[in-house]
Amino acid sequence: ESSGSSSMASVCGGCLALMDAGVPLTRVVAGVAMGLILDEDAAEEGRPADEPIVLTDILGLEDGLGTMDFKVAGDETGISTFQLDIKCEGLSIETLEKALEQARAGRLAILAKMRAAMPDGPRVSLPSSVPKLVTVDVPTGLIGKLIGPGGKTIRGLIEEFKLEDMNIADDREGPTATVALSGFDLAQLEACKAKILEMCEGDVGQGRGSPRPVYSGALPEVDRVFRKCEVISVKNFGVFVSLDKAEFPGLEGLVHISELHTERVRNIVGFIEPGQVIDVKVLGMSDDGKLKLSRKAVLDDDKSKTAVQ
Repeated sequence: ESSGSSSMASVCGGCLALMDAGVPLTRVVAGVAMGLILDEDAAEEGRPADEPIVLTDILGLEDGLGTMDFKVAGDETGISTFQLDIKCEGLSIETLEKALEQARAGRLAILAKMRAAMPDGPRVSLPSSVPKLVTVDVPTGLIGKLIGPGGKTIRGLIEEFKLEDMNIADDREGPTATVALSGFDLAQLEACKAKILEMCEGDVGQGRGSPRPVYSGALPEVDRVFRKCEVISVKNFGVFVSLDKAEFPGLEGLVHISELHTERVRNIVGFIEPGQVIDVKVLGMSDDGKLKLSRKAVLDDDKSKTAVQ
């Protein structure tokens, strides 16, 4: 049933669950619901009213038919929150003081039971059933290597270290990008982090871990085709690819989603991934200064050449 006490049971159970999960709580909190029974027939019967009866830990019937639902939560030092619903015109100071004192006694009794269940307080470390997150900063220039062709490297890391997922921050304009590793085994997460750092260290010494250079040279001519261009990032509107690193170091272009395939691409997610290599043709420059590329044009040209042969 749902009652004032079931609400306060969720406070106690929620606190215990947080402690069991390893959340570093500074205080243990418990709650209890108080009810009230008034002698409502005294005035009609022409006699003095009986003393109000304050109930501790009310049942659903007492909650529904009683005069008060007074929820009080806190610890040994005081109250952290309370809620008061009454069905009468008001409460006397004496009745409210009595309710608060009974709530305090009930709260202390519940707290003693909770501390007995977990005498050492919150867990020092998270249990194996709780997912964990570890982050590592990777040089922006090495994101493609971390992902691998078609996502092969990143999938291999997820499988090898039994990760739930590995996410790379969308914003890669700075010198590093944050990679978030998630899983249930903290030791495996730390081992994967060490592996990634090892991969980066092996390339930073050769100068491959620095940020991507900013291109300021001449632009390639329109209709020129570039083969095996690496996909740097994937957006909802298209993908950015890196052109010939020897001839055009630091030059990137945009392949709009409408230029990715000869057929309509309805959802870019899963269709193409960072690290994948594709062939593109130069279409020109957009109004906002981006180099426009097309994969669809290359597919059409290759198909036409095959048909002629």
